[in-house]
This record gives sequence, structure tokens and C-alpha cells, in this order.
Amino acid sequence: MLKLMIFLRTISRYLLIAWVLMIIILSSIPNIPTLKIHTARVDIRLDHIMHFCEYGVLTFLAFLSFAGNEFKINYKKFILITVSLVLFAVLDELHQKLIPGRSCNIKDVLSNISGILAAIIFTMLVFRSTVIRSKKYE
Repeated sequence: MLKLMIFLRTISRYLLIAWVLMIIILSSIPNIPTLKIHTARVDIRLDHIMHFCEYGVLTFLAFLSFAGNEFKINYKKFILITVSLVLFAVLDELHQKLIPGRSCNIKDVLSNISGILAAIIFTMLVFRSTVIRSKKYE
């Protein structure tokens, strides 16, 4: 896992740029139908799950891109990255208001932000595990 994390960190900025571009491009496509699973009781919207996952990956890549050699991030970088991700999530939804057939949905924003928060916890656990493993092999 240590070698994988080191490799990912070396290419993470390129992956981050590609992922941001993918989000912008997909958000700019007009008239995308909402994917739903119909059950006997309720319709489950899959777009909320997709928002959660896309912003989770974005968060992991952002933190990986700006992590130091020992997979540590100082407090100022942590706050800056988190605020930037939340701002991007909100602006992405507001941008959709300008696209024909798309709308700005507060539930999508909440899905984006919950994906960010979950990924922050996941990323910090992965970073901590990576640091512990790297010290083990020294």
C-alpha cells in the first residue's frame, strides 16, 4: 500500500486536474435525465450517490496532491483545501442553473458536501495508516 500511495501522490495533481475537468464537463451537459431506482415505497435518486462519490474522489485527490512527503497536511492547508472544495461544490451547482434543462438543487449541494466530509475522514485515516506503515519499514 505504501508504494501505491507514493505512486498516486506523484501523479495526483494530474488526476486532480482531470477530475475537476470531468466534473465541469459533466455539469455542463444539458438535459441529463435523473437516474432513479423505483421501489414499491419510494423512488431512490442515484444522482445523490453519484454526487457523494464524485466529490469524495475529488477530495481524496486534492488532499493527496497537497500532502507533504510524509502524507501530512498542516492546519492552514487543510482549511484552505476544505473551503475550496465546498466552494467548488456550491459553484458547480449554481453553474448548472445556467445550463438548459439543468437546475440548482440544494440536495445535490448537500450530497457534494457530505462526500467531501466523508472523504476527509477516509483520507486522514489512509494517511495515518500510510505513515505508520512507512515508519514500520524504516
